[in-house]
Amino acid sequence: MPRELTTLDNIYENNIGTLEVLTNAILPVKYPHEFFEEFFSKGKSGKKDTFFGQLAYYSEVPVGAVKAKLIPNKKGGVLQQGVYIEVLVVLEHYRSKGIGRTLLNYIEKESKRHFQHDIYVHVACDNEFGIEWYKSHGFAQEGDIIKDYYKDTTGSPDCLVLRKYIA
Repeated sequence: MPRELTTLDNIYENNIGTLEVLTNAILPVKYPHEFFEEFFSKGKSGKKDTFFGQLAYYSEVPVGAVKAKLIPNKKGGVLQQGVYIEVLVVLEHYRSKGIGRTLLNYIEKESKRHFQHDIYVHVACDNEFGIEWYKSHGFAQEGDIIKDYYKDTTGSPDCLVLRKYIA
């Protein structure tokens, strides 16, 4: 039986650097190391937040990753209840091979497992490829453009919120 070319693996403390390097190499926003260590640290409330994350490998080479956060039903929060994709990245030369779809399938499966029906993501307004990719995978624009959402970016500071409902 042939092995799959694309495989996923969990985020561990010993491979978190791979997630950090991939994310900061692909996205125009640079995330601090603490952003990636959230998988293993307790939040401001003293409780550990729920994150979903996977590294994507193509023929055993790390080429993509996803990091998402479960946003529980709480009042007064900025983010809506559901699963919020913080990062979904695939190296440019490995796009159109189903890797992004595999990472999104993982998030959808985890969302269902945690009884969540909404998946959200912020996408920079100048990221036409990303916006079209998400829309082609069932996401729709939610609300108006958010001005100056991104700080310290080489791209547009404005973004769109895209939402996907899963049954």
